[in-house]
Amino acid sequence: MGTSEAVALAAHLHVLMRRKIGRVTDTEWMAENADYAREVLRIARAESDAELKQWADRFEAVMFPQEQARSAASGTADKAAASGKTAGPQAYQGRLR
Repeated sequence: MGTSEAVALAAHLHVLMRRKIGRVTDTEWMAENADYAREVLRIARAESDAELKQWADRFEAVMFPQEQARSAASGTADKAAASGKTAGPQAYQGRLR
């Protein structure tokens, strides 16, 4: 995790939460403590505000990249299982040139 990036995203999320729902957070602690960060994310997502949810997703991607990768992989596996297709050698494997 990039600490400066996490603090920057935490600060943006802090400002949005303060303006939209009146919640004040500790940005430094949010970027350092995973439990506090998860609770702030839970509160942000409980609101019906698309911008708040978008910034919560960005912050979560920086704070918990392993969880994002795990949920993306399970989502892909679920879609493949639902469609009856399996990822095999015929699956597209692109790369940057």
